[in-house]
Amino acid sequence: MRAKRFQRAFFNALLAAALASLVLAAFSDAQKWISTASVLFGLAGIVQLDISGLFEHWLERYGDEEKYPSGPPSHITRQIIAIDDPDTPMRSWLRNIAFTDKRTGFYLIILGGALQLFSIWT
Repeated sequence: MRAKRFQRAFFNALLAAALASLVLAAFSDAQKWISTASVLFGLAGIVQLDISGLFEHWLERYGDEEKYPSGPPSHITRQIIAIDDPDTPMRSWLRNIAFTDKRTGFYLIILGGALQLFSIWT
C-alpha cells in the first residue's frame, strides 16, 4: 500500500507540474514550457497506467493463473471497496478516473505526444 501511496503522490505532482507548465507557457517562452508539459503528461500517463494495474495485468496474463483460485486476496478487495464510497460520489468518480481507469493513462500519453508535436511546429 505504501508504494501505491507514493505512486499516487508522484502522479499528482507530475500532473500539477504539467498543468503549471501549460500556464507558464502563456507568460513566457511557450515552446519550452509546452514541451515540458508534454513530457510531464507522458510521464504521468505511464505512472497512471502502473497505478491502474495495466502492468500487473500483463504479468498476470503470463504468470501463474492458479495462484488465487478463490479470487483476489482480502487486502486487494478492501482497496477496491475503499475506492467506491457512495457517500462521496464526486471524489469516488475522480479517484476512479485517476487511479483505476486504464484509458486515462493512454489519454495522457496521447496528450503528451500531441503537445510535443504542437511545440515543435509552433
